[in-house]
Amino acid sequence: MRLLALCCLIASAQAQEAELRAALELPNRSDRRAMVAPLAALPIETLREAIARLAPDRDVARGVTTTTVPLLVEGTTEETRITTYVPERYRPEEAAPLLLALHGAGGDGLHEHARWRDVADELGMIVLSPSEAKSHEGYAFTARERASALAALRWARLRYRIDPDRIHATGISRGGHLAWDLALRHPDLFASLAPMVGGPRLDTRGGQNNLRFIENVAHLPIRDLQGEGDDPRMLFNLRYAFERLGALGAKEAQLLTFPGLAHSFDLAAVDWRKLFESARRDPRPPRVVRLCARLGEGRAFYVEILKLKPGVSEQFTPQVRAEVWNALDDAGRRRHIAQAAEENAARIEVAFPGSGRFEVKSRGVAKFRLLLEPGMFDPGTPVQVVWNGQGRAKKPVPSARILLDDYLERVDPRFLPVAELPLP
Repeated sequence: MRLLALCCLIASAQAQEAELRAALELPNRSDRRAMVAPLAALPIETLREAIARLAPDRDVARGVTTTTVPLLVEGTTEETRITTYVPERYRPEEAAPLLLALHGAGGDGLHEHARWRDVADELGMIVLSPSEAKSHEGYAFTARERASALAALRWARLRYRIDPDRIHATGISRGGHLAWDLALRHPDLFASLAPMVGGPRLDTRGGQNNLRFIENVAHLPIRDLQGEGDDPRMLFNLRYAFERLGALGAKEAQLLTFPGLAHSFDLAAVDWRKLFESARRDPRPPRVVRLCARLGEGRAFYVEILKLKPGVSEQFTPQVRAEVWNALDDAGRRRHIAQAAEENAARIEVAFPGSGRFEVKSRGVAKFRLLLEPGMFDPGTPVQVVWNGQGRAKKPVPSARILLDDYLERVDPRFLPVAELPLP
């Protein structure tokens, strides 16, 4: 009887893992939710154990592989060429670092791995290089381009054993712009940022302003390589960004500029092995800051902005008195616009001093939620939240549904929330 019971348990565990794996492969979020609906009746700990047992394919080719993959991007399937470099030392039983390497305008991802091959071999790091499926004319700062890159990253995380705390982003020119944009809008996905001849943008009219989100990446190690003879507007944006990062206390943010170079750089100026080896994401930091100006981009670690107050918008017209504006030079005007844009964004700052306690400061935020792992709260005991000076107490209810939803979307086994606390 004991042997029969053990066999039943093993069969049940294998069925749970198979369902999870099949759901992860579905491109559509609603389909994923529907497939795992029966699993929501299982104990939370059973699901956490099933997620821990999930394993990627063991039969993975080493070296360079290019494949065309149907990626669901904003509701449309895009046939996307993805090139991966898998070093010989990669082992499916060991979580490996990954470098998302984004190509420039007019190019593709076929050869992006080449400049990173030596450091990838040394660290056992996978290099992922998706090719843009549509226009190659340069980065347009669109949600579709960001969604495409993130879909490729998700694809890789399902096929290789990736360490979610060691995912790095880099890119050249168009890819440098995109790497900045991804990190500024999804700061909890990456362990470091390494863009080349690309930067944040300052454009309040076109909704392409992401320089306002610079505080989102103040915790990240950043190495930006940039020729001093490049576009003066981009150079202004970069210098302003690193000036703000310095003022915010960023300890690992470095802008490296090269006299005599224009839209170029010297890759050897950085000890890449040291950077990629030492940079680690903390999946539950004691303090989280998140700025955003559109719904759907408000998540960072265990905090998510759910509703913005009126006035927060991607596109807006800064207000300034004519006599003030006329007294400013071009650099002064750009600084004024950059400061106005940052002040227009919604901002939330959450401190987590200990189990069951949170301190929150915000502006432009009408509603948010906290996502809680076991250990971040005591079941049955209200969580104490001080929000903009006002105390609140709410009792979170653990739910397997929350665990499943978060894991299926983020594929992050290092942070598995089991409860949410919406406020107000």
